[in-house]
Amino acid sequence: MGICLAQVNPTVGDPKGNVETLRLVVQANSTEDLIVFPELFLTGYPPRDLLFQKGFLASVEQSLGEIQRFSTLYPQTAVVVGTPWLEAGRLFNAAVVIQAGSMIGIQRKRRLTKFRGFDETLYFSAGDSSVTLQLGPKTLAVALGLELDRDLAIELRKAGADLIINPAAIPFRAGEGAKYNAELSAIAKEAGTPIVRVSQVGGNDGLIFSGGSVFVDQTGDLRALVPKFQVGSALVDLAKPAEVIAPGSEDDVAEVFQGLVLGLRDYVRKSGMTKVIVGLSGGLDSAVSGVIATEALGADNVWGITQPGPYSPKSSAEDATQLAKNLKIRFDTLPIAELYEAMLISLNRQFLGTKINVAEENIQARLRGSQLMALSNKFGGLVLSNSNKSELSVGYCTLYGDMCGGLAPLADLYKTMVYQLAYYINRKGEIIPWSTIEKPPSAELRPDQRDDETLPPYDILDGIIKAHLDDGLGTAEIISQGYDEETVLWVIDTIGKNDYKRLQAALILQVTSPIYGTERNMPIAVRKRF
Repeated sequence: MGICLAQVNPTVGDPKGNVETLRLVVQANSTEDLIVFPELFLTGYPPRDLLFQKGFLASVEQSLGEIQRFSTLYPQTAVVVGTPWLEAGRLFNAAVVIQAGSMIGIQRKRRLTKFRGFDETLYFSAGDSSVTLQLGPKTLAVALGLELDRDLAIELRKAGADLIINPAAIPFRAGEGAKYNAELSAIAKEAGTPIVRVSQVGGNDGLIFSGGSVFVDQTGDLRALVPKFQVGSALVDLAKPAEVIAPGSEDDVAEVFQGLVLGLRDYVRKSGMTKVIVGLSGGLDSAVSGVIATEALGADNVWGITQPGPYSPKSSAEDATQLAKNLKIRFDTLPIAELYEAMLISLNRQFLGTKINVAEENIQARLRGSQLMALSNKFGGLVLSNSNKSELSVGYCTLYGDMCGGLAPLADLYKTMVYQLAYYINRKGEIIPWSTIEKPPSAELRPDQRDDETLPPYDILDGIIKAHLDDGLGTAEIISQGYDEETVLWVIDTIGKNDYKRLQAALILQVTSPIYGTERNMPIAVRKRF
């Protein structure tokens, strides 16, 4: 029995386009007995509130009919299609098996998943049983996504299944890929049943799907693998098992880079755009954003803008210029010093007699944001926000200034990870100027300003934020790890005070856990921080 693992990149809300993807895959693999597509392939994952629209569900039903008709051209090949399934007024996350024009099996997901970013229980009803299906010499069972665990696999084996098909859509999280594969191997070994997992690849809004589809045999050995972060396929012949593949070690930094490139590319492409605009300050964050954008979209589709202000050293503009040359992107200089002076003059009567503070500093960031948005409005192109997770956590960013933009590629990365990405980018030679990486971080909003005058050193800041947000630790627990009490209290209090900013931030590409954006649902007017 020949099986094709079809690791594809569906577009959310485009059943017609996704059917066309299916056609191409089936035509290219029509000699196989079974072709497996990912979970909710027909709608793309996650379809969110599109599932509440009757017209959308009607288009899904129509597309299933198109697949049935198309399947008559290849009657020897069965296809497993992930799709919403409406039945008796209830909506299910389902996998439909289609062959020779007929639906020969329907499996409704029994254990719905509450992913960060998509809670299936808000949209779907849970199925109440599993079915087995005879296909040639094999008895198949289907389990969807992460509902497949040891208990379910053993249940399916006892029901007669000698092969489990696992269409999946698992959002990427740095460092978790090996864990999922190890768990799947353990499940296959305990149940004594081979498993085919076919995972979605691609970016959909802020979620990134890495793919990494696999076939593991009944002993838990890996026999087939589709590379991550790319569309592809693998062919499995159950009569002639391939040699065992040794699980390779994962490079978390490389995977984060690949994930961000994929997420940015798909967000731009699937939104019907082609170009981005990046403010290049000569600093680390904007440099890493510029590299990711160029890798994702090509140099011709990236426009870098440097905007020196009254306190910007000459070296910053030089670093931005060199980066643009290394990337071969379009590049322009738009100074803001005169605009800044004009703004201060216009506010002179109101500001008279006051001390210079954050108000004057933020004017600079907002002038830069206004320029970038004006270019976007005039010429098109998505403005990227360069904020990182460390800064966004404690509000070290300016609303309507450096937070301007439609997408924030780095906003789920701690500053320490941004440094790791920079070194990864330069692993084969200088792309980001070394002076950009090595100089002290600065927002350049006052003379000789440095980030560490306002914030704790980033290794300390990131450690506290991670302990509080990622690990869920309270103040006392974090202090017990050796952090200074006053610093811990300041960081946690400042995180809480800046939820209002994050609610207005650009869409975040999600690569760590947990993340900001729609994930953090905290009250804004709250008295006590914990």
